[in-house]
Amino acid sequence: MISIIIPIYNHAAFLKQRLESIFNQTYQNFEVILLDDTSTDGSVAILREYANHPKVSHFIVNEKNSGSPFKQWKRGMDLAKGEYIWIAESDDYCEVEFLEKVFQCIEMSGKKFGIVYTQSIDVDENGKQLYNRLSYTSNFEPNIWEFDFTLSGKEFVAKYLKTKNVLPNASAVVFKRSLVKDSIFSTKMLNMKMCGDWWFWFQIVQNTNVGFLAQNLNYFRIHSSVTRFHKSTDLKKQRLFEESLIRKELSEMAIFQQMEKKKIYQSWFELHVFTDLLNRNFYRVVIDKRDYLSFVISFIKNKIKAFPV
Repeated sequence: MISIIIPIYNHAAFLKQRLESIFNQTYQNFEVILLDDTSTDGSVAILREYANHPKVSHFIVNEKNSGSPFKQWKRGMDLAKGEYIWIAESDDYCEVEFLEKVFQCIEMSGKKFGIVYTQSIDVDENGKQLYNRLSYTSNFEPNIWEFDFTLSGKEFVAKYLKTKNVLPNASAVVFKRSLVKDSIFSTKMLNMKMCGDWWFWFQIVQNTNVGFLAQNLNYFRIHSSVTRFHKSTDLKKQRLFEESLIRKELSEMAIFQQMEKKKIYQSWFELHVFTDLLNRNFYRVVIDKRDYLSFVISFIKNKIKAFPV
């Protein structure tokens, strides 16, 4: 019924907890695909302890690092035989009834849900609970994630996923394999370091229905190597550039996102100095030429006002 893809890279400290939380699921109709991306921290030695587990259908260690977690996603899906996919990130873990609860939801819908996901709790390196992900969606009024809900994929994109990635952790999501078309894994996505999951979700939800379980069944690990920590200016710029690619796709889908475009332009401008206007890279995040020109003019005026008379 389900193929569980576990992409691994240097998560030895968390790997046993992750694997045990999967193999001990109360729902057992699954295969496990272990994909190590040339770990150097002892992860492979741990994986070998589980390689002969009857649920493991594939155990692959790359000879060379792929350079992209999403290449590992694609490889896992190419190998998968299940009707559904669960990408269980190797530094996270879950309650043992995670799959059982998810499949109860899928069965109750008559398999109309192409995507079902659960609420997540953020935890630190030691598993200490930090906060509930309800705080992440508190900018929406009402905060629909307080309760279980179902939505059409089109409504989910237009109201929520266009604003930000409201499926922030792949480990909380189970989806139909048939929704994944080869075209999704474009060069754009495979080159992404931070927003590839957001790209993936809005591509597959459009022609299905989304189910959400408000139960805290998934634990999202927050630690120093998490890629969503964008501390340097270069990483912040890369994050905004990747978001601009997503927003261009959403624009082509006629999704209204005027406020979101203004926000990305403003964030982009704040990371640059006046002389960057002459640099071609300053225009990497153009989503709509007219909107962007308006912001550039405003940006120049504000910079000129800032100069002492």
